[in-house]
Amino acid sequence: MWNKDYWRNLLVPLFHLLPNSAVLDVGCGLGFIGRNLADFVPEGKTIGVDLDARLIEAARKIAEDSGFKAAFDFRVGSALDLPVESESVDLSICQFLLMHLEEPLKAVAEMQRVTRKGGRVVAIEPDYASVSFFDTAFEKMNYSLEERVKFRRWELMMDFGKRKLRMGDNQIGSKVSYLFHKSGLRVIDIRSADRILWLIPPYQQEGDDLQLKHVAIPPESMAEIAELKPQFLAGGGSQQEWEEYLTMLKKEHEVRQEQIQEKTYVNAQIMAVVITIAETV
Repeated sequence: MWNKDYWRNLLVPLFHLLPNSAVLDVGCGLGFIGRNLADFVPEGKTIGVDLDARLIEAARKIAEDSGFKAAFDFRVGSALDLPVESESVDLSICQFLLMHLEEPLKAVAEMQRVTRKGGRVVAIEPDYASVSFFDTAFEKMNYSLEERVKFRRWELMMDFGKRKLRMGDNQIGSKVSYLFHKSGLRVIDIRSADRILWLIPPYQQEGDDLQLKHVAIPPESMAEIAELKPQFLAGGGSQQEWEEYLTMLKKEHEVRQEQIQEKTYVNAQIMAVVITIAETV
């Protein structure tokens, strides 16, 4: 999701990294953030923590094959109880993590605990309420204004239901500054990522394969993976509405796959991804 010039020229200088800095990536997954920061700490180290042992093992292998000079250290652990010593890193950073947590403030407190005084705590989190897109399959369905409003209502119901079920918050990006403030961190900058996700034939840009795989997932499978139905119902939707929503998604999916095969499918998506940068005091 990153434009490399934005990351290197605008964000990294705000992290105040030195060649020997220690970086902690919380909820690291496959270690993307650590690998992107490794060039800036060639004499330091990057630590990755994730609850999923399979992801940690895969991250270790990717790092071993990467050829970076920086040292990598991957650990299995929870963001709410980090297996990291207090005040031992210069930068603690997470990406799309707080949005999934029942108690994000606890994760922020842990990131604060392990970061040295004067160090940086950074959260990169989305605000799905901001999503705007163009999609040729969606356009071909020729939805009426009422149907489009209905779609928007259903999406907001799922956001509300997710919070109600304490499964996280899809709109947390704009709230992170408040969480940092409550934790006693000093917010020094808030940015929005400049990346626009796009998919245009002949599908040859970097990342197209991943996006094509994503849009190939049937909506019923995606709904099951993301546990969308419980969120929909908890947000005030009915069983009948859920079935109507899923039916519309399936029709769109069929059109989308046809367009991809014909190499006529085009998609561009804008979403606010908020980068909140704070200093420990």
